[in-house]
Order: sequence, then structure tokens, then C-alpha cells
Amino acid sequence: MKLIRLLSLLFLLLLCVLLCSCRLSRAKRNIPYSELGIPASEQYADGITARSPWDMIVWNGYLYVGLGDFDANAGPIGIPRLNLQTSQWENGAPLPEEECNRFRMIDGRLTFPGIDPKESWELGNYYVLENSEWIQQRVIPNGVHTFDMAETDGLIFASLGVPAGDSPFAVSDDGGKTFRPVEMVKDDRLIDTSEYDLVRSYDLFVLGGKVYATFLYQRGTEHGYELYRYEDGRFTYDNDWLGKVRRMSITYKLIFDQAVLNDRLYLATGALYVTKDMNEISRIKLPNSEIVYDVAVENGQLYALCGVTREDGSVLVSVWKQTREKSHVFSRLFDFTYPIPPLSFALRDGVFYIGMSDTVNQNEKNGMILQIAY
Repeated sequence: MKLIRLLSLLFLLLLCVLLCSCRLSRAKRNIPYSELGIPASEQYADGITARSPWDMIVWNGYLYVGLGDFDANAGPIGIPRLNLQTSQWENGAPLPEEECNRFRMIDGRLTFPGIDPKESWELGNYYVLENSEWIQQRVIPNGVHTFDMAETDGLIFASLGVPAGDSPFAVSDDGGKTFRPVEMVKDDRLIDTSEYDLVRSYDLFVLGGKVYATFLYQRGTEHGYELYRYEDGRFTYDNDWLGKVRRMSITYKLIFDQAVLNDRLYLATGALYVTKDMNEISRIKLPNSEIVYDVAVENGQLYALCGVTREDGSVLVSVWKQTREKSHVFSRLFDFTYPIPPLSFALRDGVFYIGMSDTVNQNEKNGMILQIAY
């Protein structure tokens, strides 16, 4: 009799555990979110691409949002920010740029590269946040487009889109006060870009103490996508990335975002890639043909922002967490359904901020910022 009661109690306990597990599992699906508003609603017309939150970052109690459209010349731009204590949006002062596409931490200060100056293209810009004000640094020679920035060992690098004949790489050794072009070398020869139709470097990476940069070019019918490594004051050809790293046609960027964790570089391109040496690049596949829009590291943990378009046109938005680093296993943290795709996210202390935008079509929800307290 006692055995039967014991077995019954164990069965009930197991049933309770299973029910709780199911409830927790269901709680992660269709998780509730809050709409924090469209911070660019006062700057741009309803639904246009310029409202897109290209990048977001939490810094010193604020959520900063980069927006604009350099292709449509949508500047001047302001950098809106959300006060995380008051939940109120604050509009930034107008800046002479068409778009803010990426935030970077340079020398411990929040910075963003000026992707398309509204002034003469003889100099390119970057901006540094000082006492809640974005200070323009107009110091990059021929910086028609400053796509990315990085720093290491006392040097600050800029990757550029430049006219034919110029180098798409620049470096500063005086804390960003001045920049100078950096030569490109391949097969022991200096590269002359004077006959190129397109000269662009979209991305900079710092991995294993080394600085790498992409080089996208077009010369007549020839086009290429290569990786260069900085050494001895030059950017030297490292390897060919054409066909190695593929992208989804969501934005002009080949690489939407990057994250480094434990000497591994993760790239979000619509797909998700990982590499330890910039040569052997592996694709990490997530279930259900997820499109990977963004990656981020918080407290030593890697997260990926994904989305899948459904038959009715809505999007199943999901956030994934890496659970096994060496075998690159990810588990779905939560998901929800929204009318348009995600584009970027930021997180702090268990709170996720997700920027939404259909970068192809005009939509009244473009630029909406969501908050999820997980």
C-alpha cells in the first residue's frame, strides 16, 4: 500500500514538473511586447526607409537609435535616444549626415562613423558623444562614405567608400585628431585603384589582436570581395571572401553586424557565420530557415535576432541564445509575431529593445521600437 502511494506521489510530482515545463515553454512563444514608439516620426514622413533603426545601443542609461537613408539623401539626421528611467524619447540636434548606420565604442566613448556627409566630400566625418552632445570630427581625407571604425593598440581605423584612385582604408595614431590613407598590398604589389569603378570597405574587425578589413571592388565586368590584414603600416591581402560569406538582400550592407566572443568572430549577414582565423568560415544553421538580422554579446552570452516571413505576410520574430559554444548550438529564447521584420536589437539586464523596419517597402510600422522584459 505504501509503495502504491509512493508511486502515486512520484507520478503526480512528475506530472507537475511536465506541466510547469510546458507552461514555461509556452510562455516563451508569442511573448508579449511593448511598443515604445517610432523615434523618427518627427524627422521623416510616415513609413519611409529613413525611419529604419539601423543600429541601437544602450549607453549610460539611454537607448540610442541610428537612422536615416544615405541612398535617398535623407539628412540632416538627429540621433534620438530613450531615457530608460523616464521612458521618454529625446530628439537629437540635427547633424550634417544622411544616415547613422553603426555605433562603435572608440577609446571608451560612444562614436558613430559619418556614412555620407552633407558637406564637401574632401573630408569625411565621425561623431563622438560628449556631455549628451554629438561632436563632429571632420578629419578623414576623401571620406565620401565612412562605413566603419575600429581601434587597437593606440590606432583608430576607418573603412571608407572613396573615389577611384584613393585607398578605402585610413588610420589615426593621434587619438582620431587626424587620419591618413593606408596603402593596400597584394602579391607584393601596391594596389592602384585609379581604374576601379567601385572602391569600398564596409567592415573592420579586430580578432586575435589583429585588424582586418573587407574590400569590395568593381573594375569593368570584374568584381571582388576580399579580406585585408593590417601589418607593418599597410593593409595586406589575406584571403578571398567572394562566395565564402553570402548575404541576404535586406540592406546594402554585406554584413549587418558582428560580435566577438572568446576569440571567435560571429557575422550576421542574413545568415550566421563564425570564424577563429578569418580563413575557415563556418555557417551556423538555425531551424526554420531563420534570417539572422543582428548579433550581440551581453554578459559573456551570444544572442541572435532572427525572423521568418509567414504566408500571411506577418513575421515570426525570434531571439536565440547560444547554449553550446564549441558545437554552435542555439536555442530559441522567445518569439512573437509582428507585421514587419526586425532590423536591430540591443539588450541590457534582461531587457531587449528590438527595432523594426521593412527596408524594402513603406510601412506605417517602420521605425517602431519594441521592448521585451524577458
